[in-house]
Amino acid sequence: MAEIHLRERDGVLWLILDRPPLNILTIATLDEITHALRAAAQKPPRLLVITSAGERAFSAGVDIRDHLDGREREMLRAVYDNCAAFEELRSRGIPTVALVKGYALGGGCELAALCDTVIAREDAVFGLPEVTLGVFPPVAAAYFPSLIGYQATMRLILTGETLKANEAFRLGLVHQVLPARRFLSEAEELLVMLATPGRCQSRS
Repeated sequence: MAEIHLRERDGVLWLILDRPPLNILTIATLDEITHALRAAAQKPPRLLVITSAGERAFSAGVDIRDHLDGREREMLRAVYDNCAAFEELRSRGIPTVALVKGYALGGGCELAALCDTVIAREDAVFGLPEVTLGVFPPVAAAYFPSLIGYQATMRLILTGETLKANEAFRLGLVHQVLPARRFLSEAEELLVMLATPGRCQSRS
């Protein structure tokens, strides 16, 4: 069974994480996402949106088993390939958006932050709690300082604390927070604007 689903509508490509209940990321899932991103770079949509099936989580992180038993190198390879695929989209001017509901933790938080724009439902929760298990978040270490500053990055990496959507917005990790009861309708309005040529600017 595929762990992501792709849907295209009106020039917008939707990449939907579907590994219930928490959309945990595995090496195979990351490779599937990377493959989809690279395919999108060859046939560019006006906008690429990453979101999740279900209400509990965008993604609650990477499967801890893929950090153990000698799989660390393969996990780092999958993470590197995923980041490179996002950079390719960015170099081709293809804007990316993360629509976040529920938990975006660890690798899920990093995946959302790789997107140009992060739109969060008001009940979304962000963080890097894997540090409490002795797992280092490589993407956060590389990308977060330019997004939220060095001190805020170190705070998240070293403490493993979680942030509610509005606090993540204040830090700069989230760009828009929408009310739960109007999340889909307001998100669709924002996506229409972001899909309009010249309206979306990639992060520098």
